[in-house]
Amino acid sequence: MDTDVKNIKITNLKSSKFIKPFSIEFTQNGINRVWDCIEIHDSVSVLLYHKSKDAFLLVKQFRPPLWHYQMKNNIKSDEAGFSYELCSGIMDKNIDEKQTAIQEVEEETGFRVKDLQKIITTYASFGVSSNRQSLFFAFIDDDMKVSNGGGIDDESIELVYISRNEAMSFAYDESKAKAASLIFAFMWFFEKNI
Repeated sequence: MDTDVKNIKITNLKSSKFIKPFSIEFTQNGINRVWDCIEIHDSVSVLLYHKSKDAFLLVKQFRPPLWHYQMKNNIKSDEAGFSYELCSGIMDKNIDEKQTAIQEVEEETGFRVKDLQKIITTYASFGVSSNRQSLFFAFIDDDMKVSNGGGIDDESIELVYISRNEAMSFAYDESKAKAASLIFAFMWFFEKNI
């Protein structure tokens, strides 16, 4: 995977098909307030467990907001801007959450899954935006591999296997950028004794 990222510049957002900023004005306890918000798509994420490798399959990719945060806050990292994630995607294709998850797994990892187990649907954030994220689980194995994965269009996704034995130490390794949903998914897996 090409991890060479250069020529980064920060510009003002003029318009976007992915986010819509707006403000909400309201009165609470007799005080007039204004809250700035961003409307974003609902999303899906999938915890993938490769049976014969006895390992979880994660995706690693460059995330510009993560890079910006790390640079702005002087957070040193050997992998600045790169995150380790569950296979995920936004719901922007007018198909249901399960079909979105199946499609994202194939696009990002090259595995064609048919049987997904839904874990939970939660709200992803509250402070600036509110959207829902549905979390799924699927077993994968080499006979399900139909392509190299890596994403579509201009995505640049690296596939990373984390062995079952190393999963929780990886989860608590703060040098590897990851979302809380990944840690939750690992904890769910081990709680269920899968």
